[in-house]
Amino acid sequence: MAKIDELLSDITTDQQAYYEEPDDSAIPEGTYQGTIVAMSKKMNKTTKAGNVCDIFWPRYKISTDSPTAPGRLVRDSGLFRFRKGLKDKNFHYKKALDRLEIPLEKKSINGNIRYLLPALSKDMLVGKRVVFNVYYDEWQDGKGHHKEPVAKIVKVLKETDDQ
Repeated sequence: MAKIDELLSDITTDQQAYYEEPDDSAIPEGTYQGTIVAMSKKMNKTTKAGNVCDIFWPRYKISTDSPTAPGRLVRDSGLFRFRKGLKDKNFHYKKALDRLEIPLEKKSINGNIRYLLPALSKDMLVGKRVVFNVYYDEWQDGKGHHKEPVAKIVKVLKETDDQ
């Protein structure tokens, strides 16, 4: 009998449902503090130049005490990890890993120092308090002109930086 009462209660009770208009106002360009709250990725992507890479997009949430864009979300412009010996192209990925304070394995091969660059995962990033720069990326494609805010990591905040 309890199952029938629950079903009737669901039908007859005024359940709160709502739609909240998204905040489409522009996020001012600048430097923000916030937290990494998510990450998406594409693996084994072939670029227009024919290179194979993995692309990672951390998503940052601006601190709620920000005077200009509290609580707003912005995604990273993309961290590209190139494969197949494209060592020069991985310079920016290594710098991003350094900024994110991700430890790297270092090897000496034929007298050259190599850093093994791991693929990023959510557990490596989510929850980190960070400083990031927001700017606008513009491009045009078959769907028209696009302009959206994106971010680049500056550094991970230490607990002493929060004060």
